[in-house]
Amino acid sequence: MFTSEYIANPDQSIQFCHCPTIIHTKGGDMLVAWYGYPETETRGGILLLSRKRAGRDRFDRPKRILSEMSNSLGNPLLFCGEGERIHLIFVSLRGHYWDSAALYGCFSDNMGETWSQPEVIRVDQGMMVRYPPIVRSNTYSLLPAYDEKKNQTVMLTAGPDAQGWFPVEHFDDFGAIQGSIVRQDEKRLVMILRPVGDERVCLRSISADDGRSWSKIVRTTLPNPLSGVAAFQVEDTLCAVYNHTTEHQRYPLSLAHSSNSGLSWSDPKHIDETEHELSYPAFVVDTNGIAHGVYTFGRTRIRYVSFDSSWWKN
Repeated sequence: MFTSEYIANPDQSIQFCHCPTIIHTKGGDMLVAWYGYPETETRGGILLLSRKRAGRDRFDRPKRILSEMSNSLGNPLLFCGEGERIHLIFVSLRGHYWDSAALYGCFSDNMGETWSQPEVIRVDQGMMVRYPPIVRSNTYSLLPAYDEKKNQTVMLTAGPDAQGWFPVEHFDDFGAIQGSIVRQDEKRLVMILRPVGDERVCLRSISADDGRSWSKIVRTTLPNPLSGVAAFQVEDTLCAVYNHTTEHQRYPLSLAHSSNSGLSWSDPKHIDETEHELSYPAFVVDTNGIAHGVYTFGRTRIRYVSFDSSWWKN
């Protein structure tokens, strides 16, 4: 089983799109958000959101959100909170590049129809996010952020209301950003990361104590052209979605799976082999074990895909 759909910006005034995020709400809707921009990715960026309503076959026409903010916006991150609350974290640029980014947060209590007034959640310029937090011990959330200035992963934590984020750990091993955390059991977490600099493989760190401490970041056997990698778990199998190449390109987009927490990996199963940029994947798994994912397609559209384990196991 494999399905797909393309989602485009609502009009040609915003030509490009990038960095999608996806959630499956408790009401059964699928929400996808990304940032669109007219020409340069750090100029005139706005946030857009599209909804696939429960029981529907296709996503609704996208709409602009947080239109009252004047700075260029980017890297939206959706995640579900307590009850039906949905959280949105994103960056607002105070200068001309990502190292001037400031983290903002807001929330919605009506399934993303309207949003609270955005508030600054970290004042350190250059702090960015990509993948959602993991709930730790049903009390605190653990969010893998990264410092764009230092190319360093920084773990942030907050209470169950996802307010008041503060750093609890810095990873000083070597350049690694955009960590994607997967929970494997009550205590064990695995984080798969994007490399920075000379590294051309996906990276990995493990926690055996519910995120209170982490192993050193190590190399995996999965190639990576300095591009984002998404991780998710289906039953007892860890999956990574990444660009299976070390060349200076972001295609193909592939899936590999591991039965030993990322120590070794299967051969790649290609999700998309189109020779355009296929980047920044984000995935969620629903209660039926079906994976739902989005990624940048040629910087002009967002592609949504869904599949069950029979697709990537065969």
